[in-house]
Amino acid sequence: MPRSLRSLLLLLVAAVCLAAPAGAQAYTIGMSDQKVGMWQDDRFAKLGITQVRLLMAYDNVLRRDFSRYDAWMAAAHKRGADVLLTIDRDIGSYTRMPTLGQYRRIIRILRERYPWVQTYRAWNEANHIKQPTYRKPKRAAQYYNILREECAGCTILAADLLDSSNMLPWVATFKRYAKFPKLWGLHSYQDSNHFRPLSQTYTRALLNAVRGDVWLTEAGGIVRFGTRYRGGKPGEQHAARAMKRTFQLAGSSRRIKRVYLYHWDADPKFLTWDSAFVDNKGRARPTLEILRREINKQRRRQNQPLVPALASRPGNKLPL
Repeated sequence: MPRSLRSLLLLLVAAVCLAAPAGAQAYTIGMSDQKVGMWQDDRFAKLGITQVRLLMAYDNVLRRDFSRYDAWMAAAHKRGADVLLTIDRDIGSYTRMPTLGQYRRIIRILRERYPWVQTYRAWNEANHIKQPTYRKPKRAAQYYNILREECAGCTILAADLLDSSNMLPWVATFKRYAKFPKLWGLHSYQDSNHFRPLSQTYTRALLNAVRGDVWLTEAGGIVRFGTRYRGGKPGEQHAARAMKRTFQLAGSSRRIKRVYLYHWDADPKFLTWDSAFVDNKGRARPTLEILRREINKQRRRQNQPLVPALASRPGNKLPL
């Protein structure tokens, strides 16, 4: 083989080797929480996370009741965050859902109130048994089509899915009615917390079933939920393992572009769910250090300043 050709091949191999890690870690990290606590925590500010997610109950929007959301949205806007605004079910019903005309009005109300928001999800966890769209993927597709019409130029997720056994048949029906879906959302709790081989995950199944990119729109390590996850130190240790698994999942495909972790701080009194990075007294859990290290891995590749070690307790509250 001529020396010049051999040199060219070696350069090509080196370029591929250098590019592979970047491609495998091409995703960005976001945060989701309904509470304003993360905006007031200096540790969250130091992480430099600018992609965030908020759920809005559709009935609140129709009533123009934004008392639960305006302070959160104002803090996000003040900090220049990219908000993934997500429409969710009626807070008092698993079955009520808006008509198509009402859904169009919902989008117009949101566009009027928050004109700076450019990223939307048509419906939260649309294949979840406690969502009115559970057995109505056609209606979910119609909502998505309306959102595309009303928010031309926005970044829009076609369907936001839970990693459950009905996901693939639900998606198959949704695709028959959705117009040009190119971006998909997945809540990957089972994949992250059950530690399946990557080839056997719902994440991989969704990637095989759809075209376009995928965002993990809700992910993380569960500390306490039901009888399987009982909280305490064992729960925090499990969540730390699951957080590492979440980042492995995110890095398993170049088509996974974003990961939104849920949630920042635990509720003052436990209700039904806890996957927080900070406990209800403000103490940092092991997952926060795992998150900091993952962000720093990405920053090293981009030659950006690293996030310093974070305090175990928050400093003074930041103003909203």
